Amino acid sequence: MYHPLYYHARRYAGQPVFVYHQNGVVYHGIVSMVTPTGVYLLNCHPIQRLIGYQANESEAELELVYAPGAYFAFGALTGLTIGALAYGMNW
Repeated sequence: MYHPLYYHARRYAGQPVFVYHQNGVVYHGIVSMVTPTGVYLLNCHPIQRLIGYQANESEAELELVYAPGAYFAFGALTGLTIGALAYGMNW
């Protein structure tokens, strides 16, 4: 069974919209695709939180994490790419 707003959302495919999430965040983006399970937006970014929204104490806080292991993965992919290009030129 489809969500009650499924057919309403399908009419806005390809158009810019403001989406109000249930946690109080307003998003702006272009409706890319509408499925029975959700709405997909392009160039989606949060605009603001609604006035009067109270965050729960149990709500997780986001924090930036430094991951030096990502440099190793980037280096490995770069090396493999250069090796593949060099191998392809030695026909």
